[in-house]
Amino acid sequence: MTNERPSKKSRLESQKEHFHPDLMQEQSIKTIHDAFHVSKPYLHCKIDQLMNDGLLRNVRKEILANLHFTVKETDIYKVFQTGDLANLDGLPKEELAQLTDLFKLRNALYSQEFRDFVSSVTNCGPLSGSKMDMSINSYNNTCHLLNHDDVIGTRRVSYILYLTDPEQPWDPKDGGALELYPVVKKGIPAAEPTVSIPPQWNQFVMFTVQPGHSFHSVEEVVVEEKPRLSISGWFHIPQEGEPGYNPDASDEDLAKSSLEQLQEEVDSSSNFEQYAEPLEDDATEGLEEEDLRALAEWMHPQYLDMNLMQQMAERFLEESVINCKDILNREWHDKIRAATSHADQEDGFGKGKMMPHGVGHRGQWICQGPPHRQRYMVLEKTNTSTDDDTSKLFASLEAKFSSEAFRRWLAVVTQLLPLGYRGQARRFRPGHDYTLATTNTRGQGMLDVTLCMATTDRMWFSGEFGGYECYMAPHEEEEDAAVYKAADEEGALLTTVAGDNELCIVLRDEGVMRFIKYVSAHAPGSRWDVAFEYDLPESQDDEDDEDDEDDEDNEGDEDDETD
Repeated sequence: MTNERPSKKSRLESQKEHFHPDLMQEQSIKTIHDAFHVSKPYLHCKIDQLMNDGLLRNVRKEILANLHFTVKETDIYKVFQTGDLANLDGLPKEELAQLTDLFKLRNALYSQEFRDFVSSVTNCGPLSGSKMDMSINSYNNTCHLLNHDDVIGTRRVSYILYLTDPEQPWDPKDGGALELYPVVKKGIPAAEPTVSIPPQWNQFVMFTVQPGHSFHSVEEVVVEEKPRLSISGWFHIPQEGEPGYNPDASDEDLAKSSLEQLQEEVDSSSNFEQYAEPLEDDATEGLEEEDLRALAEWMHPQYLDMNLMQQMAERFLEESVINCKDILNREWHDKIRAATSHADQEDGFGKGKMMPHGVGHRGQWICQGPPHRQRYMVLEKTNTSTDDDTSKLFASLEAKFSSEAFRRWLAVVTQLLPLGYRGQARRFRPGHDYTLATTNTRGQGMLDVTLCMATTDRMWFSGEFGGYECYMAPHEEEEDAAVYKAADEEGALLTTVAGDNELCIVLRDEGVMRFIKYVSAHAPGSRWDVAFEYDLPESQDDEDDEDDEDDEDNEGDEDDETD
């Protein structure tokens, strides 16, 4: 008996046995290659049976019996995940002995033969065998992954291998489909996908990572006790020391991550609609009779009481945020509640089911993206002829938020003098809509004012169904922009649940991020709101900053005296 290493040919044959017997056949490769290169909306392919069925069944058993999943949730996803499978080599022998088939699977996927297969199908060139990048994901009930393009570092090909229950075929109505989006232009995906691929046992999907093109998402899973289990990862370009390595390729291929794209929002101060005249300084002292009459048409009388407004101003000065419950008067609240409840019922929301894309197009409401930043319904300004009650009511609220009377009311309760405004009425549909974290990059603060009209307020309180608004501290520059931070890791400054008839006023400093969490298909209805931002005088912010600096200097002087 000898200790000779097996020949290269025998090693390749041993990897072949881990795959479906027909996969590496010349005709099979040609068929997959041809389908890949005519696919839309961008180059991808679906292979119905990738691995040896017995091996994959054993892998699934090992995963469920021996691995621990941790829930991870941010603005862009909610998923249960294991650690990086590239680290399997470092496990103690006794732990690795419980994952022998998973170890075989990982090595087979990154073997030279399978990498050559991927290269032959995609024409992507050589791929790295040393840089393994894969993890196991379990999408349980309410889990989802929102729109992004997978562009991070040296990724060349993305893939997903599904390990759903082999004895129970996946029902598309349970969600969990991989959705592929066309682009309106490079870097801007369409609001809705054109390809939907439901998961199935032993199915393998892959696509080349194309900056500005490979936008995709994972539809929310809406079924209990039936996890969408998968192994997903990336093949990278060759690393130093590997055949095909190009020292210049990393810099050339390094494209901006989706988070970097979001954080590179340009200064959009020019998008504010400016008021005709600036307010006088004494506008913060009270309201004229004309203003009170205009506001009384739709606001609750308590918020027009000068004593309460002064209390609100004091709190806002201390905390930079105030919440006004029951801001609309009874007449307006009841009309909006009736209209929104009727619309949600007609559109099929509130039943815990995934409704098709396109639902909710009624009256003036249209879908607005782009979905790698946001998706929700807004009112189309060019179409003003409608019988839809929600369109008429929310268009009227938009006008009230831009009125001089409301501007003056804001001046009293915030002691700030708005110069301009921008905003819109929005509808966030269950199973579809959200905003991702974006940053105030204007170089100064702005005033956020949001009126929320959730259909059933008590069911939103836990945040379990999403729809809440979260303000987060600025992203640290030294951190990798490719990594999305969870709110509890990053440090949420403020979180407001989707309330019923609640107005939230927030002074948002430069650099502060905010987002509306994806609204789950299990939510009791849509999140309807009117969200405006108000431009503030730069001098006012500068004075506040100078006051803060003076306070700090004085504190420093006191410290020097006591040392």
